[in-house]
Amino acid sequence: MSPSNDLNHIAPPPHKKRSNKISLLNEEFDLSLFIMISQKRWKLLTGIFVILIVGAGIYLRYAQRVYEEHCLIQVTSQNTANKVLSSAAQIYSNTDDNEVAESVELMRSKVFLEKVFRTLPMGISYYTEGTFKNNEKYLTSPYQVEVDSLANRRLVRVPIYINFNSLTGGKLTFTVGRGFKNTYLFTSGQWCETPFGKIRVHIIQTAEITNSIHNIKKDADFFLINDYNDLSKFYAGRITIKVSNSDAKTIEISCRDEDDTKAADIANAIGKQYINEVLRKREESDESILNFVNEQLDTIYSRIRSTETKLGDTIKKNRNNSSAAPELQAANSGYLMNLDEKISNIDLEIIQLKELEKRITDQQDIDPLNLIMQLSISSEGSTLKENIDELHGLINERQTVSFDVTDANLKVQELDSLIKQQKAIIFKSIGYLNDKLVATRADYGRQKSEIESKFLTPETVQNLENLRLQRQASIDEKYYDLLLEKKAEYAISKAGYVPESEILENAMPNWIPVSPKKTVTMVIALLVATGISIIILVFIYLFYNNITSVYEIEKLTESPITILGIIPKYTKEIPSSQIIVNHNPKSILAEAFRSIRTNLQFIANETEAKIIAITSTISGEGKTFVCVNLAGIIAYSGKKVILLDLDMRRPRIHSAFGINNSKGMSTLLIGKYKVEEVIQKTESENLDIITAGPIPPNPSELVISKVMDEVLTKLKTMYDIIIIDNPPVGLVTDGIAMLQRADYPIYLMRVDYSKREFIYFVDKLYYENQFHKLSIILNGVDFQRQKYGYSYYKYGYYGYGYGYTYGHGNYYET
Repeated sequence: MSPSNDLNHIAPPPHKKRSNKISLLNEEFDLSLFIMISQKRWKLLTGIFVILIVGAGIYLRYAQRVYEEHCLIQVTSQNTANKVLSSAAQIYSNTDDNEVAESVELMRSKVFLEKVFRTLPMGISYYTEGTFKNNEKYLTSPYQVEVDSLANRRLVRVPIYINFNSLTGGKLTFTVGRGFKNTYLFTSGQWCETPFGKIRVHIIQTAEITNSIHNIKKDADFFLINDYNDLSKFYAGRITIKVSNSDAKTIEISCRDEDDTKAADIANAIGKQYINEVLRKREESDESILNFVNEQLDTIYSRIRSTETKLGDTIKKNRNNSSAAPELQAANSGYLMNLDEKISNIDLEIIQLKELEKRITDQQDIDPLNLIMQLSISSEGSTLKENIDELHGLINERQTVSFDVTDANLKVQELDSLIKQQKAIIFKSIGYLNDKLVATRADYGRQKSEIESKFLTPETVQNLENLRLQRQASIDEKYYDLLLEKKAEYAISKAGYVPESEILENAMPNWIPVSPKKTVTMVIALLVATGISIIILVFIYLFYNNITSVYEIEKLTESPITILGIIPKYTKEIPSSQIIVNHNPKSILAEAFRSIRTNLQFIANETEAKIIAITSTISGEGKTFVCVNLAGIIAYSGKKVILLDLDMRRPRIHSAFGINNSKGMSTLLIGKYKVEEVIQKTESENLDIITAGPIPPNPSELVISKVMDEVLTKLKTMYDIIIIDNPPVGLVTDGIAMLQRADYPIYLMRVDYSKREFIYFVDKLYYENQFHKLSIILNGVDFQRQKYGYSYYKYGYYGYGYGYTYGHGNYYET
């Protein structure tokens, strides 16, 4: 009977003397116990490791492999006109400080990635369906598919299975939403019309299509129509853009994908698209600046033509009237011309400020190069440059943050507020400059009016108008020449600009997966297996409720019970007779029983016959084994010993000696036989036994009968030692009566088998039944566990002179 089954019938008896409850948890760590538990559970632990390692192998076999490829580009630009020009070149050089950071954010943006994917053959993806995973046929599909705009909208990401019946056509099968399966026949090279759009299939590799026709598994090939916006969102998490070397202005582009060729193509396409995007944006900026200059040239040219026409008409009318002109010209013409020039310049600057305010209001993407170029011909342009640069930086930062979070994010809202504030500052600066220019123009106008009023007579009106027109024409011509000069300078600078961003290292497919990695996967599997094993072992250890040592018995019991001895664990096969001490008298097991025999003499040293009653809590704790070998070792010392089997419910002693059990204690106690008739001899000269006999219906009544007392009294006259094998007291009460009659009541416990709760029975027998001579034998001790080496040897149970070999060697000496 196993301990777990027996315990179901046991309720720990209440004890008035017990002051504390035995804990069901191990509160102290015992390394030897932990190792023992690990050794006993080696099959479970091995199974965990095998399952996880096999699982890791299956995962490595069927998991989708992921590849990563890298492309390296250098972000640089130079202006070859720098040696010729200075002003326009400085405009370019002042805007390149954050070029690398801006380039990284540009390549990360989903809008940019969408442009990249439109340059690659990724509008339609082709797959082969497998048992555990699908395999993409990037650039290797034996057929190509075209779809119209309707199908490109309604069949996005819908698996369309394709089956070729012949080299000229087949059928398409797909399901839209939760609707029914749709099947349509198609002919290669012709449009297949469906309610969801048109589809056209082109066969490229006839040999592979022929193999597909004879494939047993149908619907194995399918394709997906992709949305480029969805692709950009999907690959945004698979593409990594980072600065490789800030000094060299190099950027590393990495892409992960299940197809190594596709990963390499995407990385290279990002680099190429970036170079094209930089050229496009520079061209747009250049064109915008030149358009502004041309607009100003057209305006000034129109004014010049108008002024020349008016001047010609005035000269014709006043050809003969020039009496006051020489005097007026000599005194004030130079000053008036200067005032008119200043007024014209102020008018132009006011126009530029209004244009600047309009651009900042209308567009979110501020190009400082464009705006600074427009302000470069303005005397007040440098005042706004710092504010415009700061606004440009805030807008770039907001674009960077918006790649990872939504507009509701606090950081985005904070940047929006800063952008709004910076725009307000710029608008205030523009308003302040505009007011300043208007006031200055008004002042120049008053000065001009004062001078002209002094000479404004009927004779000089025509001459003054003539001079004004001459001054206006001169100013416009100078400003026109200035614009032509700026246009020429910028055109030369534009022609000299050469973007030197280039791909330093193209991504090349090497087909070495970055995931899953065999070594990493196996290490993780081993770590997980180790972690699970440790958790299980710790759980088992915490709730390990078995007796493990003499020290534990002494700690848990509250009664002053003597530890009579310990019996080592017998690791070899026990012979059918169960008598070990007679066959191996020099073994460590025999020495353990000798130590118990010696310790019995200290309990009672009288010369008359003694009764030794041995019991336990449940069966399986080695009670019969101990009785047989203790009887054998005492008989080996020369004393006459008789062994009684009173465990009449489950008799075993007759099996240990291989003798007949047709008569024994049960037949003796009912008066069927006499004592002499039931005694049976053994191979040992001084050892006799009385078996249990046939199983009676009332063993308890037989044990407590007067006949039992008479039998013991008579046996005392015949033998020196009477050893009684009692039934377990935790299951039945038969053994209590014999423990009361015994001179040596012994309670047996077994290491790693007896439960801690069994200590309750020991304390109960001591206090309630007054068994003050009760002692304990601990069976099944494993001396490989370190703690036993300390706990047991300190009591000196193995006598003197046997040394290290007996404690750590084999049970048999050869």
